[in-house]
Amino acid sequence: MRNKKYLIITAGIIMVLLFSAFSKAGGGPVTDIPRTISVTGTGKVTLVPDIATINVGVHTENEDVSAALAENNAKAMSVRDALVKFGVKAEDIQTTSFTIYPNQQYGPMGEMLGVKYAVDNSVFITVRDLTKMGEVLSTIVNQGANNIYGINFDVSDREKALKEARLAAIADAKLQADELAAAAGVKVGQVMSISISTTNQPIPMYADYGKGGGGAMVAAPAPISGGQLIISVDAYLSYEIN
Repeated sequence: MRNKKYLIITAGIIMVLLFSAFSKAGGGPVTDIPRTISVTGTGKVTLVPDIATINVGVHTENEDVSAALAENNAKAMSVRDALVKFGVKAEDIQTTSFTIYPNQQYGPMGEMLGVKYAVDNSVFITVRDLTKMGEVLSTIVNQGANNIYGINFDVSDREKALKEARLAAIADAKLQADELAAAAGVKVGQVMSISISTTNQPIPMYADYGKGGGGAMVAAPAPISGGQLIISVDAYLSYEIN
């Protein structure tokens, strides 16, 4: 009888130990999961752009491929020389594409009239003095650039602004966590997780240049405004609550 009693007690202890191990392994309810609160903070820094990038193109056509190429080279060189006169450095003038292709010409009845050869030379330009933007655009168009694909404004050094935006986002998240915890009657503990996302929100600027208009389109420097560049950071934080 005594041995049977010992066996029952031993079996009970083993069952308790197995249940405890089973629970910790995820097979049952776990009571030590920390309670958390998750918040999203936002930090924004507004900057005035100090540089601009322009993507321009020179397009020429001729029935003689050599003539089309020579005309394109002359116009592209004129554009480059004009940029250098404005103080644009050589490393800020970069050829992005150069293509030569045949353009078949057709009459009103669909008959083939001949072939013209087209040459396209695209150049990516960085302008570091925005006070000259209007003059730069007017000059390069008058020198032969007949396509302007886009103008984008930016800041040369955004690391300081990014740091300010990150700190502001985390401070905003902490403030929200404290407010929510106080309302719920709990206290904010240690940070459990952090993740960050960054977005740039430039105010758009539109120009009426290019699209085949040639130099006749521009008679005077155009008013160009860089607007503002907003760097926004979202911070996603999870806090333990007590």
